[in-house]
Amino acid sequence: MKKSLFVLTFAAFLLVSCASGENSAALLNSTRWELLYINKSEPISGRAVTIEFENWEVRGSAGCNSYFGSYDVKGDRISFDMLAMTEMACLEPEGLMDQEQAYLQFLSEVESFILDDGQLLLKKAVQEQLTFIPAQPK
Repeated sequence: MKKSLFVLTFAAFLLVSCASGENSAALLNSTRWELLYINKSEPISGRAVTIEFENWEVRGSAGCNSYFGSYDVKGDRISFDMLAMTEMACLEPEGLMDQEQAYLQFLSEVESFILDDGQLLLKKAVQEQLTFIPAQPK
């Protein structure tokens, strides 16, 4: 009897886990976000950093250059693959290219995501995160 109860409980857990992962992936699809914070620092103003999810493809603006690639979601885990970008140089505002490089590096290291209170959090293993809010329509 105990074994049957354990198997049923475990099966229910798996079902809920899989459903919530699919729901999370579905919630990301067809969304566009604007970067609010890199860790706890605000990005350089005047140059929106965005991320957009559409049918397992990701694209956005890193502040100067556009980037694009693919993403994969399993539960609360997310990874970005084959990110490519345009190659323009933006000399102003100062620090924009450094911020862009740090942002793209961060994306390549993201491990998980959370949709919470109208925000998208992309997290790395070491308590670092990108915080996004919904972006205005194009």
